[in-house]
Amino acid sequence: MLMMYGYAPESLDDPVIHIAEEGAILGASLIEPGGTFINILPILRHIPSWVPGATAKKIAKKVRWLAEEMKRIPMERVSAAMVRELSTTQRTCTTDINE
Repeated sequence: MLMMYGYAPESLDDPVIHIAEEGAILGASLIEPGGTFINILPILRHIPSWVPGATAKKIAKKVRWLAEEMKRIPMERVSAAMVRELSTTQRTCTTDINE
């Protein structure tokens, strides 16, 4: 994250670290063989998420949201730093793209 966003998490209690960890745990449960019934019977992916027992779709929706948050939080920090135009703002891949 330092090279891409100019942001280095200071501890393991950083919100981005928590989000990444939760997303990895939930995502791994979805893709492991036999982890969900969708892995066994692919036709089940067409069942709506409101159907009782369709937990895989709910988990996938949460993993998707967590992935978006992992991108959004660092981008907002870079954008806020660029708006403030701090001289301490490091040049990163994201600041180069945004300029």
